[in-house]
Amino acid sequence: MIDMVFQLLIFFMVSARLLLNTIDPAIEIPVATNAKPPEEAAGRIIIHVYEDGGFAGKSRKEEPLADEAAITQYIERQKAVIETNIKPKILLRGDKRAVVKYAKQVVKASGAAGVNTVIFSAYPTAKHSSSSGN
Repeated sequence: MIDMVFQLLIFFMVSARLLLNTIDPAIEIPVATNAKPPEEAAGRIIIHVYEDGGFAGKSRKEEPLADEAAITQYIERQKAVIETNIKPKILLRGDKRAVVKYAKQVVKASGAAGVNTVIFSAYPTAKHSSSSGN
């Protein structure tokens, strides 16, 4: 019986798809009363927008993005890694103090890269804003 349990455990560990979304804790996500978690996590390409107008993939230290062209190139590279049957989408994690024009630059760059679905991160209530989420 224990052998069967271990075999099932190993089967599910091997066959489960590992989804790793790296988020930068330096970003303070805004609060929106109508916010809800997206249904599907597969195919997300995370772009961080900082208060000072900087952009990054995983974080500023790991994948800084200098401008719109760099964002477009980053999205195209990430799209190439995503499985063919999964629709790529942008997860825009903007700091709550960032100006909207920076988010517009990300949306424009994603359109240039051929990705037209953008998810904006927000917490539904202020009490969740101190923990990591969306």
